[in-house]
Amino acid sequence: MSVPDKFFGRYQLDKSENFDEFLSSKGVNWFVRQMIKLAGLTKVITQNQEAGKYNMENLTSKKNTNYQGWELGKTFEAPGLDGNQHQITFEYKDETLSEHHIRLNEPETSAETYFYTIDDQNQLVMRMENNGIVCRRWFKKVEQK
Repeated sequence: MSVPDKFFGRYQLDKSENFDEFLSSKGVNWFVRQMIKLAGLTKVITQNQEAGKYNMENLTSKKNTNYQGWELGKTFEAPGLDGNQHQITFEYKDETLSEHHIRLNEPETSAETYFYTIDDQNQLVMRMENNGIVCRRWFKKVEQK
């Protein structure tokens, strides 16, 4: 099992659907939601130099995360965009790359999974769900810097 080449690249956030509602359903207050929406987001997914390992960067104007050398199905610990330490596991099945997070400071209530697919316009589509609210975010592929 490996991540297909179509996922590799640099992707810039283009549009979102139900993102404010999704954040609100998680208890994020209005002011913080506005700051998150203004921050912008670029995702970079690459193969690591070591066979069978991958990298993912989340780049914003406020904070970045850089997950280097992860393997499908193997859990690791790293800081999330919220600044908390997370347990993170990536999986790939049914044409979907998933990224599962559990915040270590509240493991019973913090599980989240982000699902990534590539649509027919070669965009990375991220799907998230919380309390029945489904959010989608579309990222356009851009040239690597």
